Amino acid sequence: MWHRLLLAIDRFDSGQAALDFTIGLARGSGADVRVLHARELSRFSRIPPVESVSDAQLLVDDAVLALRLADIGAEGRTCSAIEERVATRIVAEAARWECDALVLGSRRLRWVGRLSGRGIRERVVRLSPLPVIVAPTPLPGRRRRLFVPTSADDHLEGTRPRRQ
Repeated sequence: MWHRLLLAIDRFDSGQAALDFTIGLARGSGADVRVLHARELSRFSRIPPVESVSDAQLLVDDAVLALRLADIGAEGRTCSAIEERVATRIVAEAARWECDALVLGSRRLRWVGRLSGRGIRERVVRLSPLPVIVAPTPLPGRRRRLFVPTSADDHLEGTRPRRQ
């Protein structure tokens, strides 16, 4: 199905959720993964970046390590881009690496941020000719539970976890 996936991560919980989702997706399809983290720069030169170059690289290195520990071929890189150009850089990286699909996280924005539709995810969807897969994030206050069948009977019942 897919041979190359681009995973665009951020420093929020949505980045970790996208990583977990991509591990499952890549295992199922046998795909290699390219991890990209775009360090956002303000268009105003007096406002310093929120994260340092070394913090951005550490984020990518941790994601690549998690993918490799799951026996998935992975490599990663960081880049710096002005806020308005992050989506363009993600789409350009996917084209450069000849990806089959992009994976992004979702931050579940509230109020006006949700209605504006000007986030990175929305811009990537508009710019990319590739399928864009948005990894679900857990609802606030809930921990994600992965279903792992403990017996063959559990597997036959479906994918709903038992209540404890």
